[in-house]
Amino acid sequence: MLEVRSVAVTLDGNEVLRDVTLSVSNGESVAVLGPSGSGKSTLLRAIAGLVPIESGSIMWDGREVTNVPTHLREFGLMFQGYALFPHLDVAGNVGFGLRMMNLPPSEIEGRVTEALDLVGLAGFRSRTIADLSGGERQRVALARTLAPEPRLLMLDEPLGALDRALRERLMVETREILDERGVTALIVTHDREEAEALSDRLALMRAGTIVQSGTLADLIAHPADAWVSEFLG
Repeated sequence: MLEVRSVAVTLDGNEVLRDVTLSVSNGESVAVLGPSGSGKSTLLRAIAGLVPIESGSIMWDGREVTNVPTHLREFGLMFQGYALFPHLDVAGNVGFGLRMMNLPPSEIEGRVTEALDLVGLAGFRSRTIADLSGGERQRVALARTLAPEPRLLMLDEPLGALDRALRERLMVETREILDERGVTALIVTHDREEAEALSDRLALMRAGTIVQSGTLADLIAHPADAWVSEFLG
């Protein structure tokens, strides 16, 4: 279980996160939903250990990981824009994190094959990144993030760069993958439809803090304030 307790982050003198408190139960998918500039991506990076927190704590299953190095947290972050390596083929991209873990070649091979099968790209191992469509790149990025079997999967605007028709299809497919794996996931998005499709519960973020959390139905029925009601439409 992930617990973010009263976390604050200041970057370049600007308060980006303020008293953020959030929990994600094991096997649960939570979407952090909010407008651009509300601090959503910074929250993911703070949880991953990529930006330092000024105060508060980050816990996993009751143990504090605030000062644990990024590579030892066993959290997987799929970046907005996917951040694939153009000089590596699909298999090379998916296996990159596994090689950093110094796993035996046979295990890397098996995990790459499993991850590509899971995202429906079994025949794409030797494809170059330049030859892939936007949807295929999204799947490669998801496979690369899943291959190390992270205990927490974090997705930063995973479908934001895709056209509407493809995004709608991949929302369904991505949710099926998360459910099949029983993944504990934290998903950042500015799109209400995407948040609802990919998550069990929403956390609404505004101006660097979480203002309300719950199911979409609960938030619509009992908004914390006028902003929540207006934002959810």
